[in-house]
Amino acid sequence: MMTDMYRVGFILIFQLPLMLWAQDWHTLEGRVVDSNGEPLHYVNVMVDSMGTSSNTNGNFSLTLKQGVHQIKFSLIGYQIETKTINIPTKAPLLIVLQQTAQQLEDVVVTATRTNRKLDDVPVPVTVINDEQIQRMGALRLNEVLQEQTGLQMTSDHGTGLMMQGLPSEFILILLDGEPIIGRTAGTLDLERLSVDNIKQIEIIRGPSSSLYGSEALAGVINIITKESDEGFHLGVRSRVRSFGTSDVGINTGFKTEKFSTHLFLNRLSSKGYDLNESTISQTVPPFEAYTINPKFSWDITDAIKVSLNSRFYTEQQENQFEINQNAESFNISEKGKREDWSIMPNAEILFNDRHRLNIRSYTTQYKTEMVLNRQNDGSLHDADFFNQLFNRSELQHDWYISDQHILTLGLGRTYEKVEATRFDGLNIFHANYGFAQHQWSPDERFNIILGGRFDTHSAYASRFSPKIALAYSANKWLKAKASFGGGYKAPDFRQLLLNFTNPVIGYTVIGSNLIRERIEQLQNEGRISAILIAPSTMEQIQAEHSIAFNLSLETSFNDRFMSSINLFRNEINNMIDTAPIAIKTNNQNVFSYFNFDEVVTQGIEFNSSYRHSASWEISGGYQYLDSRNLEDVEAIKNEQVFRRNTTTNQTELVRLTDYGGLPNRSKHSGNFKVFYKNMMYDFDVALRWIYRGRWGTGDNNGNGLIDASSEFADGYSLINIALNKQLYGQFRMEGGVNNLTGITHPFDPSLAGRIWFIGLNWQLN
Repeated sequence: MMTDMYRVGFILIFQLPLMLWAQDWHTLEGRVVDSNGEPLHYVNVMVDSMGTSSNTNGNFSLTLKQGVHQIKFSLIGYQIETKTINIPTKAPLLIVLQQTAQQLEDVVVTATRTNRKLDDVPVPVTVINDEQIQRMGALRLNEVLQEQTGLQMTSDHGTGLMMQGLPSEFILILLDGEPIIGRTAGTLDLERLSVDNIKQIEIIRGPSSSLYGSEALAGVINIITKESDEGFHLGVRSRVRSFGTSDVGINTGFKTEKFSTHLFLNRLSSKGYDLNESTISQTVPPFEAYTINPKFSWDITDAIKVSLNSRFYTEQQENQFEINQNAESFNISEKGKREDWSIMPNAEILFNDRHRLNIRSYTTQYKTEMVLNRQNDGSLHDADFFNQLFNRSELQHDWYISDQHILTLGLGRTYEKVEATRFDGLNIFHANYGFAQHQWSPDERFNIILGGRFDTHSAYASRFSPKIALAYSANKWLKAKASFGGGYKAPDFRQLLLNFTNPVIGYTVIGSNLIRERIEQLQNEGRISAILIAPSTMEQIQAEHSIAFNLSLETSFNDRFMSSINLFRNEINNMIDTAPIAIKTNNQNVFSYFNFDEVVTQGIEFNSSYRHSASWEISGGYQYLDSRNLEDVEAIKNEQVFRRNTTTNQTELVRLTDYGGLPNRSKHSGNFKVFYKNMMYDFDVALRWIYRGRWGTGDNNGNGLIDASSEFADGYSLINIALNKQLYGQFRMEGGVNNLTGITHPFDPSLAGRIWFIGLNWQLN
């Protein structure tokens, strides 16, 4: 009897709390779907400090204590949904998540000049949105593009870019659809462009001259700036970095039913850095830069919309260096200034649901000034200026014939003038062009684009650029794309009109249009000792032109794993390069520009991404690039190229396996990225690894080729880490480090070493 009483007591002591606990805790079940009713899996379901995720059918279950709870449902690409639930409840929950605005706006305009869903564009396109840019903690455009597969940064007259083995002068950079001018030796310095007001970057690989004309031979990068959302918005972002770098950006504006305005202000300054302490000059001198970007739009009626976009940029920098001239040494103070402004009025007229007319005008100016003074007496040593003005006016008519057919027709005219220290007089170019494009979707599986553009120019022959592209969806998870296009690049002012003599070394460079006149002048002055190429035999250089092929396969087995592979080949003819045409009496050369190279760049690009859950995402990319000058390859095959063996000091034939291709191009490059987002504590971490393999720097042994190990620069890897933490809804802390291992490189002065940064982002809506 006593034994039974002890047993009952034991049960009451140890089981009763469990029974009471079971009465207070209940199971909540539910399902998460999208707006189409399709189940969403790996949705984060958070209650206080507890959480779970939905399964492949969208179902989830939680054990919650009796009472009122707030449950948060979140998934990358969808709006966060919060529900207040009174536990217990017997009815299962049905949660519908809406796609975010960015997800819904997965629309590109650059590839076809019309708004098209990314999936419907039959050419290789990469889209980078503002959320991705924010994860990186980037300040300037070059930092964003450096992390993209197949894009290699180069340091040549500023921070430039290489796409599919073609350099900066073959890549058209657009800002809201209009070309950015101000190239130095073909390079458009990407550090002029802040990223804080960027909504989206669209990267089109392959020639796009059929729509955009010159400089789009390799591809197009279109930077689309932000616009205001409904109501009032104010955002302030401030960051500091190593080397005394500070950046402050302000985005503000408001939008009503008919009117919208947006203003972006930015200030970037740095104390610079020096990678060679043996000289008094700095690798990157101190500078201060300002950007102002106001935008306005007005829906006059439902059918008429006008907008005005403008931009102003100014930068000042100071440096010093030492020169030796006539057996004397001088310390020189350098003060430089560059600025550009642009204004873009636009009118859009919708005649009906099938006809749209766009009237655009674009005027922009780019100016630089440089003054060199001797430090010992303050006297002027040299001064240089450059002033370029560009205007384009254009009409574009889009005819939506049916759901299967879209016809685009356009006409335009450009006007350009340049005045500079190194050019004679005021130089003016003008051009007219017309383009047409037909987009045809015979059914849901096929998408075809046919197009072409005809250009006439005051300085070179007329040009027609064709384009054909095809996309085929074999099923829901496999799509194939193929495109063929012709591209061209017009000779620039430098190649046609340059008249420059280096004041220190004494060599001279003459543009193609000035050769006869300038050589005759030098001969009359008694400054020519030998003529290498008779000016009377030299013809004016022609536009470079190319044909290109891209073939890609895109797979999307589910919404977690996606991959793509793209094969490309570019064949460029009439490549423009320099060669000596005469020798001066000071034993220095006179150079000019010629059409002579036939170049091929070809390779493969691979990208993949895997989303393990709403919190984890992994992606990676790789490019293999083969570049070659066909004349060099033919000479090697014919056993006409030799070199001296540095070990045996014997002359030997150069084999094709020794050939290193074109300079400044890495055969192997890639990236690997890991992104983690913690929903509970509202922070995210982005870890990125960027690799660039070795590249040729130039000919050292005198045979005109890159064929020896001493003619290559070593490759490198960069590790970048960024951390973002949301605070109190309106504030966001950010910090991290770029180039974690502190790499510097003698052939890449843009690598400054380890860069720490920290910042604060405040958003008021």
